Amino acid sequence: MDTMQKKRFILASNSPRRVELLKAVGYRFDIIPHRIEEYISDSVSPADYVQNLAYLKANDVASRVDEALILGADTIVLHKKNILGKPKDKDDAKRMLSMLSNSEHDILSGVCLIDMPSKKKLLRFCRTFIRMRPVTEREIEEYVESGESMDKAGAYAIQGEGKKFIDKIEGSYSNVVGLPLETVKEMINNFVCDINAQKF
Repeated sequence: MDTMQKKRFILASNSPRRVELLKAVGYRFDIIPHRIEEYISDSVSPADYVQNLAYLKANDVASRVDEALILGADTIVLHKKNILGKPKDKDDAKRMLSMLSNSEHDILSGVCLIDMPSKKKLLRFCRTFIRMRPVTEREIEEYVESGESMDKAGAYAIQGEGKKFIDKIEGSYSNVVGLPLETVKEMINNFVCDINAQKF
C-alpha cells in the first residue's frame, strides 16, 4: 500500500459505500466521479457487463488526468438470470425485494485499474452468494419507506438494516457493500509491482 501511495490514487466514483470501504482499510485517494450513464444490458454475460462498466468508468476518468492510478467498479445483483441494478423509485425497490425474498442471488462486481500515462489496465470479477429469508410485505414496505433501499443494487444495504433479511453469505462481504476489497488489494499489489518493474 505504501508504494502505491507514491502515485496519485483516484476512485472513479462518489459512492459513499466505496469511499468508506477504501478509507476503512487505509487507502489515501482522490475522488473524481465518472460521467458514464449506467444501464442494464442482456446482450453480454453479467460478468462481462460489470467488467465493461468498471472499465468505462475508470477510462472516463483516466482520459481527464495525466498521471494516476484510477479505480473503477460496478456492482449488480443477479437473480435467476435477471440483472438488478439500483431501483428507479420506491415501487421498483419493492418489486426487487419481493423477487429476492425467500430465494438466492449473487452479487457481481467488476473492478478495473488503469495506470496513467502508461494506459496499462487490469480487470477483475468477483461473485458473492446470498440467501435471503422470507420477507413479509409489511417488512418490505417499512424498509423501503426508511429510504435505505434507494441507490443500492438490489434495493437493500447489507451494512444497514438490510442485514436482517440475510440468511447466508458466501464470499466477500465488502463486495456486497459495494467493493470487493480483497480483489482491489490484490490488483493494486500486482499492478504496482508490474509498474515498478518496468522502470528498470
